[in-house]
Amino acid sequence: MSLKESRIVGNLEANRSINLSLLGTLTLFGWFIMICVVPDPRPLAAPDGAVRALRALIRLPEPAARAVTTIVLRAIGFGMFGILLSLALLHWPLRSSAIIILLLSPLLAIVSQRLNYGYFPTTAQIQLSFASGIFGALVGLTLRRSWSSLVALLLLAFGLFAWGTANGIADDLDAAARATGLHLLATVGDVPDGDEGFAKIMQTAFRYAEDNSHGTDAILPNQAAILALGVILGEERVAQIARRTIELDHVQEFNALRGRITIRGRHDLSRHFWVSAALVVLTDESRALTVGIGKELMDATPGGSGFSFVDMLANRAGIRFAVTATKDATSAREIQARISRGVEIADFFPDYQGLPEGITGDQFRTEFGGLGGAKTRLLNEDIGRRLETSRGLHSKPISPAKNSNEH
Repeated sequence: MSLKESRIVGNLEANRSINLSLLGTLTLFGWFIMICVVPDPRPLAAPDGAVRALRALIRLPEPAARAVTTIVLRAIGFGMFGILLSLALLHWPLRSSAIIILLLSPLLAIVSQRLNYGYFPTTAQIQLSFASGIFGALVGLTLRRSWSSLVALLLLAFGLFAWGTANGIADDLDAAARATGLHLLATVGDVPDGDEGFAKIMQTAFRYAEDNSHGTDAILPNQAAILALGVILGEERVAQIARRTIELDHVQEFNALRGRITIRGRHDLSRHFWVSAALVVLTDESRALTVGIGKELMDATPGGSGFSFVDMLANRAGIRFAVTATKDATSAREIQARISRGVEIADFFPDYQGLPEGITGDQFRTEFGGLGGAKTRLLNEDIGRRLETSRGLHSKPISPAKNSNEH
């Protein structure tokens, strides 16, 4: 090959490297935005198709397969930061680019989790994102001399992650929640107004869950009951979070029922309770609490109803109830048995007297010190103590309960 031809080939290779680097940079930016935005809650993180594929390869129980699938898919998502960085820095010298890639890949993974979740990741989440980012960086650096292999691997990883991204709750949970909801709607004529109505419809939902738990795990029926109540008594947009549609014909029935059901005489507390409980099933405890806090901060803006620690009590009560009702099979059956024996409002929602409400944004900052202020911390501790007095929010051995609807 002549010198001229060598230069032409070299220029073509350089241009191709720059073009691939530009492509990698743009894709890296888009990927980071997507990982920050695409929800990563459970059980949505592991769609049925991905779980079935894993079970076909490895004989695992369904819960274990779902957990492994979720971890693998998220690891692929985080690992792609390292691959994309290797592609973005393809025209850089290996010595300098390797350090940047190895440092930046896990950092991007951790930051994306922080932005996605709304809170700093747990130790286990940090470990997963760090290990995945480093592994992706090493793979990208190994294949950087073969840009075709690098691009092929990138396309494969992207395809696996896109295929494995959930588009809604599992089909069995959706079917169970719909069946529970239809059962509840068929019994609304027997539901009284006020606190007695809250107790009655809760009891109806969990007796139905108990009837559907014989010979099976009680967790899924409880999740279905909570989701159904979250949509009916809370907010129909809960179904949108689950990536499922609802019959719009029922919305008027939902609104009419919400206008009759109360906790301690207040309609809004029932809605806060069930929306927060449903968010635990759809996401997790921390994210459900973050949504509740965000809602109160929005209420504290001009024109809003103000920050309410009573609402926060309702949010946290719903969250704690959902966690207890779905934590494990034993706890799930204990909740079913407790509710079947009779519902007392105090067992699921403590007294809220003395908690401040209607706090403006300025007041919240100056008088309470904001979310991290001393007065806010004291009130949150007070809420925690109140929740400890509600027996139905804890997984404890069942003691004989009164068969009444006292409140």
